[in-house]
Amino acid sequence: MDIMETIKMIHRLIPFPFFIVLLISIVRAGLHKIPNTKKDLFLTLTLIFAHIQLLIGLVLLIKKYYVLGLANIPFEAIMGIKATRFLFIEHPFTLIIAVILITHGKGKAKNIADNTKANKTIFWYFTVALILIVLATPWGKFF
Repeated sequence: MDIMETIKMIHRLIPFPFFIVLLISIVRAGLHKIPNTKKDLFLTLTLIFAHIQLLIGLVLLIKKYYVLGLANIPFEAIMGIKATRFLFIEHPFTLIIAVILITHGKGKAKNIADNTKANKTIFWYFTVALILIVLATPWGKFF
């Protein structure tokens, strides 16, 4: 197995623990059960998994973009094919926004002194990120 196949396999496996810790973080924040947003294990794991997945995805995106020779194809042609548009535009940019929301939500919550408001901030940022992730995930590739 070459390095790119290993990276693809990791990119397909990380979403499972990522979804679990993201859902746990959302539920705990919704129930106001996160006592310290600065040091919470699940929030930290959510952030780590999100960033690892993003970095691996960007490596795969760049590799695929140049391997398929899309660097020489006009942008309109890429946008004209639904599968190509999803793979190279919709999926990566939606997930970049989701990771930004997770990162910003955790950072913002760390600076809020009131624990209830911090939990509420985590809940809303992470929930919107989850919705974006669910919408932009190619579910057919998992099953």
